[in-house]
Amino acid sequence: MESKILTACPSVYAVGDEYQICALVNSECTMWVEVEGKCYFDHSNGILRSGRFLHIAHVPMTALDGAKKYTVYLRRINERKPYFTDFGNTESSEFTFKPCVKKEKYNIINLADAHSLVDEPIRSGSFFGDELDLLIMNGDIPNHCGNIEYFKAIYLISGGITKGAVPCIFSRGNHDMRGIYAEQLADYTPTMNGRSYYTFKVGPIWGVVLDAGEDKADTCPEYGHTVCCSAFRDEEDRFLDEVIEKGEYKNAGIRLIICHHPFTFRLDPPFDIEQERYAGWAKKLQKISPTAMLSGHLHELFAENPGGVHDTFGAPCPVICTSLYRGDPGYHCSGAVTLSGDGIDVVYHDSKGEIKGEVRLDQ
Repeated sequence: MESKILTACPSVYAVGDEYQICALVNSECTMWVEVEGKCYFDHSNGILRSGRFLHIAHVPMTALDGAKKYTVYLRRINERKPYFTDFGNTESSEFTFKPCVKKEKYNIINLADAHSLVDEPIRSGSFFGDELDLLIMNGDIPNHCGNIEYFKAIYLISGGITKGAVPCIFSRGNHDMRGIYAEQLADYTPTMNGRSYYTFKVGPIWGVVLDAGEDKADTCPEYGHTVCCSAFRDEEDRFLDEVIEKGEYKNAGIRLIICHHPFTFRLDPPFDIEQERYAGWAKKLQKISPTAMLSGHLHELFAENPGGVHDTFGAPCPVICTSLYRGDPGYHCSGAVTLSGDGIDVVYHDSKGEIKGEVRLDQ
């Protein structure tokens, strides 16, 4: 990548039936993406954005999947004025894109709980190299949102792993709800019209991203009366009902549940919240016949079929939790997941390049 403005390679996040191409920049500029001669601008109701370190352009999946390449344009803004803005040079960078297509097996990285580490998650998440099909950024990538600069870790990691060539999925974690800038996270991350829960479809893979919110009751003094996660989950109850009623998942050969918190497992107090609700989510999701649920949060490594030791509420599918974080700088572990017609293979790969374990789940 030869760019004086891009801080990292772009990241292509899938939401609904579009890609949100995210570009991290180091100076004030406007941004647009060109795909087969059509331009897709980062704008607010016709006003080109220039005052943020992140740009997001929305591109239809059908357009980028067909083109398999895109060009990011960045125009420097020296001084933005009401009239005759002083602008600088425009630079362009072209990137290839590898859409997810139907094949015998799919390689997925499930990466969670980076807690503001960058280099280590890039190393742990690079197991598949050029054979990667999908990257899941599964929550708690920043350690908290007390500093807006911490948001950059999301795109430094996803851009570093994918080089802008592979679809990504973003899922919010509980640490992403903490700090003065947490309420702005939705403006700096891929969402469905501002919502952190949504569905997506990349080639033959359909998925639903759920957001369990915080991991303790809303009244916990730790939160200082700044969250309303129970009411937020009420909204997701209705969303899940709509997803099941629409049935868009029925034509997908692979169906994924993405959630930072593996909610089918009951934790000890004070983390044992909303048990009836999470049992209800598990029951509803059984109607979808999911292929797998991918999570983090627990800072553990496990992959289990329904009925395993981490299944309290009746998991609707195998649950894969890969988020080993020791709290010390210099170490992270991700999950390299291969889905095929006869089973699921999981490799726990760490930032030292070592394999910490392997699990085979037959189907």
